[in-house]
Amino acid sequence: MTVGQLIRKGLFGVLNSGNEDSVINNVFSCDLLSLAMTKDLDGCAWFTVIGNVNTIAVAAHTGASCVVLCEKVKPDADALLKAQEHNIALFVSDKPVFDSAAELYAITDV
Repeated sequence: MTVGQLIRKGLFGVLNSGNEDSVINNVFSCDLLSLAMTKDLDGCAWFTVIGNVNTIAVAAHTGASCVVLCEKVKPDADALLKAQEHNIALFVSDKPVFDSAAELYAITDV
């Protein structure tokens, strides 16, 4: 599935569409940015509750296909601006991390 296909599914709220051709082939969940920074997130949909600019920096550094902010978390203004600048797809979900990731997993073959 691509980011564009995920957008069209309407599963999550879209704050920034990012690179709609980016492929999502895995799911990753982590709120410890120093741990996430050590991972290869290329092709991952990253589920977290950390909505600050550092999350976007780690997503850009690790190659995450998109970031999904869960539990009704909204990004701060700097995070949204950096997501736009770095072409990072940014979504929001009202649901917990596990439930949000499970919903994506259910409609894909990741």
